Amino acid sequence: MKEKDIIVELVRIVENIGIKIIEDRLLRKGDYCRVFSNRYLIMDRQITNKDKIELLATALKKNDIENIYLTPKIREICTEKE
Repeated sequence: MKEKDIIVELVRIVENIGIKIIEDRLLRKGDYCRVFSNRYLIMDRQITNKDKIELLATALKKNDIENIYLTPKIREICTEKE
């Protein structure tokens, strides 16, 4: 699976569980946060694909994904970052 395909799949899953992704120019990579009941993943739009995968996987790990179908590759990515 190519990095771009992994990112597309991770973005789909993150958005499906209700996390809003915001891409902007930042002075750092970004991070996952909660504001009241809203969940956000804020990312610098110029980071590498590897960093995007890391941020997306981190956001998934911080939420309940046990009942969500993840492809074996995506599940591996999410569990290896622990």
